[in-house]
Amino acid sequence: MYDKYDYLILDLIHMYKQNNQQYIKLGILERDFWLKIENDSDLNVGQARIGERIANLYVDGLIQNKDGYMLTKRGREELLGLEVN
Repeated sequence: MYDKYDYLILDLIHMYKQNNQQYIKLGILERDFWLKIENDSDLNVGQARIGERIANLYVDGLIQNKDGYMLTKRGREELLGLEVN
């Protein structure tokens, strides 16, 4: 259901929180996403749809926005490949 770009978003959110001890703002998340994929020839701009990807992750309960994006418990489990109950 999720592809490597969805997992990239989850990873960016997770790593930002670990490195900065705060939640990532949308502008920083978008910038970091584009920096990571700019040399990816498998993906074009239309396929990236970062806003749609973030919205889907939010609706699916993997991330939440509380003055910045953070992973939910389910999001951490999905990122780490753990069984979600």
